[in-house]
Formats: sequence, C-alpha cells, structure tokens
Amino acid sequence: MKLTLSNPRQIITMTLVWTATLFTVDYIKHPRPLSVLSGITREGLVDAGRLTSPTIILRMNHLCCSGCLDDLRAALQPLTWADKVELDKSALAPGSGNQREQALNDFSNPVRIEIKAEDIARMDFMALDRAMRDAGFVAEHIEFSGIPHMRLEAQVKHLCCNLCKVAVAEGMNIAAQLPAGSGFRWLDNINVDRPRKTVTAYARYDSIVDVGEFIAALNHLGFEPAALTVSREN
Repeated sequence: MKLTLSNPRQIITMTLVWTATLFTVDYIKHPRPLSVLSGITREGLVDAGRLTSPTIILRMNHLCCSGCLDDLRAALQPLTWADKVELDKSALAPGSGNQREQALNDFSNPVRIEIKAEDIARMDFMALDRAMRDAGFVAEHIEFSGIPHMRLEAQVKHLCCNLCKVAVAEGMNIAAQLPAGSGFRWLDNINVDRPRKTVTAYARYDSIVDVGEFIAALNHLGFEPAALTVSREN
C-alpha cells in the first residue's frame, strides 16, 4: 500500500481549522468582548502600564482632601507590604474610561497601592479591609492586577461539613454565571477545600481581580474570611 503524505497546503489548512476551533470553544466557555480579545483598545493602551507590576486600586466614594489621604495612609502604615499609597491620577486621565468615581459625586477618588514583587506572599486583603474600616474608611471596590496568572485563597474558619462546602461552591458558581456585566468577569473557577478550610478563586489570565467583590460574595453566603491572600499560578 502506497503511503501518501499531506502536502503543505493541507497542513496549513488543517492548522488554521484547528486553531479556529480552539478559539471558538474558548470564546463559548469564556465569552468576552472582541475588543478584550484583541487587546488593542484605547483603554487597554492607557491601562497597559498599570498591569505590569502588582497594584491595588481602592475605589473610594469619599476621599475629598489631603486630610482624608493622610488618614488613610496612617491607617495602612502597619501593612508593611503596602509600598506606596498615592492617588491614582492615571485612572482619572481623559479617555481612560475610569472616571466613574468623579461621576458619583465630588468627593470620590481612586487610591493606588504599589506592591513589591517580594512582598506579594505577605499581602492580606482582609487586613487591608479591616485597617480601612477601623479608621472609618470603606472602599467600594478593591481591585488587584499586575500578576498575569493568579489565584486568591480565602481562609474560612467555618467549613465544618460537606453542606458548608456545597453552599460555598454552589453560591459562588451561581454568582459567576450571572449575565455579563453583573460582576465576576475576572473569575475562571472556584475550589472549596473543606479539610484545609480554604476557598480558592482562580482568575482569568491577565485580568483585574475585584477582591472586594469576592469578599462580599462570601459574606452574602454567610462566611467571613479570616485571611485573603494572592499567589502566582504557574
């Protein structure tokens, strides 16, 4: 029997068809705007520099003056992993698409916290949230970016039985499956480990993670994280 090998044209055609199939399957499983897929929107170009290093953005509905900022800095000073705490002026730049805070009222401002790479393992978002609340501040959103592939791990003291595990897993999955625009666009999947008492949220690649949204969802389900850390994924 004579063996016939594929010619270059057939190989190229098969490669293109297979690539298109994989792209379609990925888009069906994780739908997002084509502008996000292309990664070349004007907003993406403006924000590109913000995603190159670990950064927390606090979206504060009230931060009206230098006194507010000074008090916030003082509240966060014990968090030695928070390197710099500054107003995030880039988020309010014309054309950046992040002027929502100024539209709410005249008293809101976003705050940028830079994190050194060697301090990522020491970060604790629950400590951050508690430090702000103890000083009288509340962030509408706590956003984290700058690690392309990451996961959040919440330490939950109360996970006593399998029903607890099911409640968290099903509740988080329902929240993640709400229509687009309802939140959790950054979430890929959830894992609940009852023996370790952890709830791990795996973020989609190169996304901006709304940490406050994750905390609020766990609170809504009746669980309070004792600690909430971030780790790099391989």
